[in-house]
Amino acid sequence: MDHDAALANITTFGVADLTRERAFYDELGWPIVFEADDFVVFELGSALFALFPLDKLAADSRAQPEPRHGGIRSSIIVTVEAPEHVDDLAGRAERAGGTVTKPPTEAEFFRGRDAYFADPERNYWEVAYSPDDNPVTAAARRAANRRS
Repeated sequence: MDHDAALANITTFGVADLTRERAFYDELGWPIVFEADDFVVFELGSALFALFPLDKLAADSRAQPEPRHGGIRSSIIVTVEAPEHVDDLAGRAERAGGTVTKPPTEAEFFRGRDAYFADPERNYWEVAYSPDDNPVTAAARRAANRRS
């Protein structure tokens, strides 16, 4: 497969409480593009984010669900267009019932601004702003502008 043909643009979280998680992301203002009894998909710019019951995700993947131990293991980065958008999304996450684990601040590992929050089931997100000359930001924008 040509790497240009592959597009990783849908992330699915297996969740224990679909109703609570759906309400959290809905409260963030992320638009729902599809919903069924046990599956909900939100649009995040050029990507989609889905919630699916953990037991069904485990069955579908033929894998065992991983028990949560409370720490961070991964995060999804949401890139934003301006430093103040970091503050805005972190604030909305907290008001929606999430936990801001790193308040908005000047980034430590790149030039820009970032914050971290966890949803009610401790799935982690980083909100990051960096200038256009950041190579990761530039690559993310190129990927977002790719047409299928």
